[in-house]
Amino acid sequence: MLRKCCFGFAISLVLLAGCNSGRCTVTGTVTYEDGTPVESGSVIGEATVDGKLVGVQGTIKNGAFTWGGAKEGDGALPGHYKVIVVPISLSEYQLGQGMTPAVDGKFGKYETSGLSFEVKPGKNEFPIKVTKPKNSRREQQR
Repeated sequence: MLRKCCFGFAISLVLLAGCNSGRCTVTGTVTYEDGTPVESGSVIGEATVDGKLVGVQGTIKNGAFTWGGAKEGDGALPGHYKVIVVPISLSEYQLGQGMTPAVDGKFGKYETSGLSFEVKPGKNEFPIKVTKPKNSRREQQR
């Protein structure tokens, strides 16, 4: 009986160790050049890890985002990530009314964002600076 109990405990330890699966939590902020936070949206990254394309996403809330950390085993695998920032999308109706997205469109494409981050084991902090769209209504209201 004791042998079965110890064997079950050993199996549990092995499974728990595998839950982390080498993923790392990344925290960061998304701010404009003047330091004000981007209120909402997503920070999305993609990397090739061990020959496979992997992705990770975090929600922006009042300028802060996290990749992982919500539960055991989530987060980003170590690697070099291309990154995009996607604000909450506006409907076609809102765009037709002259409203513009909160972030310059170049940050929504991997080819033009200019953002990248290397995730390493341990603590990862990724501050992101973005610009507002040119000729946005927000700039006109200043």
